[in-house]
Amino acid sequence: MKNVKNNQKLYQLFTADALSEIGDVFYYVALITYASQLTNSSLAISLVTTLEFIPPVFSIIIGPIADKLCNKTKVSMIVNILQCTLYLINGLIFLKFQKWTLFGLCLTINFISDTLGIITQEMEPIILKKLSPQISYEKKYGWLSAVAQSFSIGGKFLGGVLLTVMNNHYIFMSFINAATFGCAAVAMALIGNVITKKETQSEKDEKNGALEGIRFLKDNTKVRFIVVLLSNINIVLASILPIAYILLADKEMYSPVNYSMSVSLLTAIDSLASILGPTFGLRLFKGKKALINSVMVGSIFSAIFCLSIFTRNIYVLMLTLFLASFFIGATIPLLFGGVMKNVPESKIGSVNGVIDTLLAITPPLSTFIFSSSVQYVSAFVNIAILSVFSVCLILIIVKNKRNLF
Repeated sequence: MKNVKNNQKLYQLFTADALSEIGDVFYYVALITYASQLTNSSLAISLVTTLEFIPPVFSIIIGPIADKLCNKTKVSMIVNILQCTLYLINGLIFLKFQKWTLFGLCLTINFISDTLGIITQEMEPIILKKLSPQISYEKKYGWLSAVAQSFSIGGKFLGGVLLTVMNNHYIFMSFINAATFGCAAVAMALIGNVITKKETQSEKDEKNGALEGIRFLKDNTKVRFIVVLLSNINIVLASILPIAYILLADKEMYSPVNYSMSVSLLTAIDSLASILGPTFGLRLFKGKKALINSVMVGSIFSAIFCLSIFTRNIYVLMLTLFLASFFIGATIPLLFGGVMKNVPESKIGSVNGVIDTLLAITPPLSTFIFSSSVQYVSAFVNIAILSVFSVCLILIIVKNKRNLF
């Protein structure tokens, strides 16, 4: 009976996370749609997409704060209530303001909400660890990632449908968004208290915010190696798709369907692999070398994905994209599972915060650099550079695998 009760609480956590994800996605779709209707819409859309990347970078600051909060579920519930309140206010400001002033206020509210959401994100590992302890952390993390990704995809589709049905009635979208966060707060309340022990005075004296996470990576060579590798693999994976979109737009890549459908297919394949990788990919890697083996396979398929651009065929690109995203998706739960086993509960937020920040920085930077440079240098020159870079990563893994693992 106890296991059933623990699993029920785990499902409630999944529900809370799914609802929060839907809330984020609903508003993103609405904000992008509103931005497209403004004068100088390209600037407005760029602001929306750019600001989406920034909150995860604050993980290095928010992680240590999350460590100091004892009752994790209660704080998560309060965060969801605050996000609910923000979007209620957001709906009301549509009655008062218009155009760029309204857009600026909506953008600010969305940014504050997303940043608050990082607090819950950094506390989730501890909550996840405490619930259903009979299930391995890697499995639970994989399930949580799959649920979040699934509802993100569904939320984008449903958000677009609701906007169409409601004739772009943004006030109702804001209120629906508020309701999702309100329901997430209820789900967190149903879980009950998940309390971590208070720090002793010696732990408080030893700990120094984000420096604790940096210290952990400095001392733990294996985890540092994996984090640096994943950050560099992200450079390849994040840059290829925008270049592929450019090639498709310029008719330099074969596709049997129109441009918008081609983009949708690639996005769907990437999303599907991101769901299946953390759930089923874990079963392929066992034992002490599971983490390095998953990174090795992921890096190989990332290199193949990169080289597949030269075929100029969307079918080949779709297959290699799926395999690369699948195996990298399997690596993430293994990485954070390893962190969870080697870090005291009182330091999890600090360590995860540093790792999350490092993983969040490279995709937007590499995407901007390589996609913008296509205006001055051939897309295939950029692909060649990324291909050489990805092969070098494989050689680095082979060289260090025996010594480190």
